[in-house]
Amino acid sequence: MIGGASSTSESAEYTSVAQEDPQIPVINNQPGESDPPPAYNSSTSEPAEYTSVAQEDPQPGENDLPLAYKTSNNIQSMGEGNQTPCIACAACGIVTLAVVIISVAAIIDGYHEIEEGYVGVYFKFGALQDGVSEPGVHMMQAFVTRTRSVLIRPEEERLHSLEAITKDGIEITFSKIGVLSRTKKDKVVVLIKTFGMDFKKVLIHDRVREDLRIFCANKTIDQVYNKQFLEIVAAVKSDVEDQIISLGNGGVEILNLVIPKPDIPQDIALNYKQVKVQWTEQLVAKQQKITEEIKKETELLKAVADARREKEVLEIKIQERIIETEGQRNVSEINNQIVRDKQNNLADIAKYAKDKEAAGNTALYSPEYVKLQVAQSLTNNTKFFFSGQESVLGGLLTKILAKKK
Repeated sequence: MIGGASSTSESAEYTSVAQEDPQIPVINNQPGESDPPPAYNSSTSEPAEYTSVAQEDPQPGENDLPLAYKTSNNIQSMGEGNQTPCIACAACGIVTLAVVIISVAAIIDGYHEIEEGYVGVYFKFGALQDGVSEPGVHMMQAFVTRTRSVLIRPEEERLHSLEAITKDGIEITFSKIGVLSRTKKDKVVVLIKTFGMDFKKVLIHDRVREDLRIFCANKTIDQVYNKQFLEIVAAVKSDVEDQIISLGNGGVEILNLVIPKPDIPQDIALNYKQVKVQWTEQLVAKQQKITEEIKKETELLKAVADARREKEVLEIKIQERIIETEGQRNVSEINNQIVRDKQNNLADIAKYAKDKEAAGNTALYSPEYVKLQVAQSLTNNTKFFFSGQESVLGGLLTKILAKKK
């Protein structure tokens, strides 16, 4: 075929030329093989480079070589000259890209945020570091350090259901036990080193469960469920706080502890329900009795108040009468005094008149005047009756006549 014949003739021609000039590289193409395509360079210096190469190394019989051989020879010479700079550029690019990738990965791995209410702790090669970080954005050593956030603000947690056995062998269950606690910031590292990241479980949760079981083991079902139920929280909280101070150096605070009433067996709960019903009835009867007593006391107080009010009203009326009577008496006394003074004045006047009249009569009725008047009276009478000297008149006349003689 045409292609195969031309290829064979060219191969023979290349061989003969190579044998004549050892400086020219030999290209042995097998029949059916074609030359590789030339690697073109975009540089503008390619034509000049081809020209210089052709001019610097003139070989005898060069003009006699085929054009394909000349082109292949020139391209091979150009590739050998640019191979070293290209490898260096590629290596620099790879190193730069690797540095950029590692830097970005380091920044991404070292960048972290600590939210408000938390502090950050750091583990370098698995070892816990001493310092903690405050809330905000931070950077850490990449690839070898990891961070964990620890909550330091108050946190409320619910414990799992707890089964306990009382002193009299009754199994009871506590559900929805709530613990409100807070971790001290300066004790975080010590607590994690001693108890791990789940230090609250060791210091609070397990201790609450243990102390609650111990409390129930020393009390009867009636004491736990009824009589001493309100003492459970204080007893358990006090003991747990003592253990936290002893084991954890007071690194955790219990702000509040909630222990609901336990779930007890159904038959015991029914008995308690009946007891509560009777107790409620007793309370109702007692309350009714108290209500009746209060009503009676109220009525008594009302009657006493009414009697006291009537007494006070009566006392006021009596006092008014007394005052009125005293006023009338005073008025009467005043009137009597006025009349008495008036009568005294009249008596004094009459007495004075009598005294004056008596004094005047004393001076007027002398014995001679009396005798004269008697004599005049006798002279006016024509008849005289005498009853003897023993009569008053007879005796008087006797005395008068005897004195005249």
